[in-house]
Amino acid sequence: MRLLKLVLCLVLSHSMFSQAPVLIPYQAIARNGAGQPLANAPVTVRFTIHIGSSSGTAMWQEVQALQTSALGLFTAQMGSVNSLESLNWSSGNRFLQVELDMGSGYIDLGTERLLSVPYALYAANVESRVSMTGDTLLMGRNAGVVIPGISAANHGTITTGTTLHTCGAPDVHNPDLSYGSMVDQEGHSYKTIIIGPFEIMAENLNTSTYRNGDIINTGLTNNQWQTANSGAWTYYNNDASYECPYGKWYNWFAAADPVGLCPLGWHVPNEQEWHLLLSVLDPITPAGEVGNVSGGPMKSVGTTYWVSPNDYATNSSGFSGLPNGNRFTNGSYYSIGQNSNWWSADQYNSQEAWFISMSTTGIENGHYHTDKNVGYPVRCMRD
Repeated sequence: MRLLKLVLCLVLSHSMFSQAPVLIPYQAIARNGAGQPLANAPVTVRFTIHIGSSSGTAMWQEVQALQTSALGLFTAQMGSVNSLESLNWSSGNRFLQVELDMGSGYIDLGTERLLSVPYALYAANVESRVSMTGDTLLMGRNAGVVIPGISAANHGTITTGTTLHTCGAPDVHNPDLSYGSMVDQEGHSYKTIIIGPFEIMAENLNTSTYRNGDIINTGLTNNQWQTANSGAWTYYNNDASYECPYGKWYNWFAAADPVGLCPLGWHVPNEQEWHLLLSVLDPITPAGEVGNVSGGPMKSVGTTYWVSPNDYATNSSGFSGLPNGNRFTNGSYYSIGQNSNWWSADQYNSQEAWFISMSTTGIENGHYHTDKNVGYPVRCMRD
């Protein structure tokens, strides 16, 4: 049976202050020759890392017995069988070969060059320490980085009271709060914030592919947008200059696609999750009812992006909502600067789906439903 590898995802986390596991997570979806996922099937996967080229000498190899999910997805932690710790990543290119055995012998799924992962593993062995005066971070052989806000070497150039958006835009986030981070399937980074029991993106999603690497349709004409029954995305007014800081606008079909618009470990919030999140910010008025006051704590302050008056905005939650407007069902764009809207993963009926919304003139944050072919941004929530 011919198998098609659809997606490869390599992620490595390393901390300077604690020893992270030397593992490389790997995900792939296997499909048969007809394009159908190989659901709930036992598989044996052989990983090999070659030196210099895709056919170079094997420097490491391990075999893992795995099981595909209902969607044909299988996940492995490379290095969990044979350790990666002793490998020398300091020079030369490294290539990962993946082979899959469904019971009738290995099938080669391809070989790809490893990029940032070897550098991260090599960095695990680099000395790091703080100088005796506490103002310099020493990396490697006497290379120093001045720590902002501590050293006199900064000469007063430190800017306080601002937290830049990941794309570099100012006046979006709350400088008095601490933000986390998340990386999507295309490598885009985002700030995240914890609100009650939830960790949610503090910036709009900006991916053009699903979790498995499938490309999301874009460039639709007004008529195509209106009649689409599958996932699609656009920039506001079809203008890429809006990408920073607004991200992308998606129809509901993209937001709710079972393959996953958000990266692994994250999802588009459903209606109950939105209700609970808003309840954290307004425990008096039931979340979702027009008249609740959760909108103010969720809006970015000022009028850099919002048209005046941007009433009641405090961004005390750190959610950092921007007035992203939308693409209407007929394909037209409107309301940027005036309204914020984000999709829920839940549909209202066969034609409409839920979303949350706030405006420049109010403190409310209401739950509404609209046609699935409207274009709104998306915020991902940690599973």
